[in-house]
Amino acid sequence: MMRIDIRKLNAQKKYTGSMEFEYSAPETLIDIPFVKFDSPVNVRFDYELYEDDSFEIRGTVSFRLVGQCSRCLKDATAEVEGEIDAYFQPFKNGEDYSYFGGVVDLTQAVNEAIMASMPFTISCGEDCNGIEFSSETDKE
Repeated sequence: MMRIDIRKLNAQKKYTGSMEFEYSAPETLIDIPFVKFDSPVNVRFDYELYEDDSFEIRGTVSFRLVGQCSRCLKDATAEVEGEIDAYFQPFKNGEDYSYFGGVVDLTQAVNEAIMASMPFTISCGEDCNGIEFSSETDKE
């Protein structure tokens, strides 16, 4: 679930803690051709709810990409982990994320963390030589 009810945390006096969930991220976050998410994105973070109802999270997003090697087009996978660090305020101030109605929606912050950690390419391995062309056509 990508929403956190600040009112509920306040009522339960849970001002700090940890959360973990899986997120089915949209494929549009991936700029690498012929690559997709292999599984949901795992989002793990510690949170702190402050007296002014501002809410901060710090943690990680991790996911696996699967598709074609960007150099040779063979099957490839990549394990990716990135940081998420977001500060939400119950009003809009331009710099931080804002929330309304006592509910924080993490979607934008999580999507931005995924995009910031996204590699530019994926590889089938360190010994990839790229596309190998046959020299059969050179013989006459």
